Amino acid sequence: MVNPFATSAIALLLVCGCGLAHAATAEDPQRRRFASLTFENDFFVGFDRHYTNGIQLAFLTDIPQGLRDVPPFAWSADPDFVMAIGQRIFTPQNTDLVPPDPADRPYAGWLYLMADFRVRSGAVIDHLTANVGLVGPSARGRQVQNGIHGLLSQEPAHGWDAQISDELTLMLGYERAWRAVLDGRLGERRYDLSPRVSATLGNVLTYASAGAVLRFGSELPDDLPASHISLGPPRDGYRGASRFGWYLWTGVDARAVARNMFLEGHAARDPGVERKPFGFDLQAGATLVWPSVRLGFAVVQRSREFHGQDKPDRFAQLSLSVGF
Repeated sequence: MVNPFATSAIALLLVCGCGLAHAATAEDPQRRRFASLTFENDFFVGFDRHYTNGIQLAFLTDIPQGLRDVPPFAWSADPDFVMAIGQRIFTPQNTDLVPPDPADRPYAGWLYLMADFRVRSGAVIDHLTANVGLVGPSARGRQVQNGIHGLLSQEPAHGWDAQISDELTLMLGYERAWRAVLDGRLGERRYDLSPRVSATLGNVLTYASAGAVLRFGSELPDDLPASHISLGPPRDGYRGASRFGWYLWTGVDARAVARNMFLEGHAARDPGVERKPFGFDLQAGATLVWPSVRLGFAVVQRSREFHGQDKPDRFAQLSLSVGF
């Protein structure tokens, strides 16, 4: 049965994207300001478990003049940076149990603010990301999930009383990507391959990862990576394309994980499950681009994240970026 909330979300983004496309083709592709809405959910692929919902609103906006000479703003290759606010929701597989299954991942909500700065030297692109947030009841995960379930006349998740308790989260991230180390043409279409490495340090998530993105299509804009879905909050620094086009993409990210609060909880207060030290994501997506609009859809297959997890997880991402 098709989830009506998923259908409504897809329809809304498609209408917005198509309605803006005509005006966007006439815009300056170098315009600096974008707003991006990213929506992730597992119901797109027929599941309702573990990483179950995420939403993020990001803005690519100018660095204030008075801060441009102050690190880390002074390191930026552009006179702009990304600011974002988002929420993530995690649940066990069986949301009817009270108390929840202690062998499954705990309930958790995460509300965060993020800033991302880009430094570029030729084909090498560095990103520095800073994140502050809240995990726990104050992140309003219960209210959002059960509110949506109520609107759809679905059963609420019953185990939120056992969610991970309130804690301030701090996180720093660094990524280096090498754009188009391999590129070329197949007929009239282009392709490129871009590897990347990253590290994230914080009390909510600590891990190192390496991966690559392969793109193929009529237009490959300079917004590397094509779409970045990871354990941490994805940044969105879309800067426009020269003309209308499309591309298909696939990617892989492997990681070594030293900390994941959404699995482990707080050691003393909220015991969780035993995380696996290594994991990976397989990703595939399709994207439409205009000079000031991008509309994309991607599916992610995530390997088992904790001991006792019976199968890998799968979720999808729908995103819309609009210039203003």
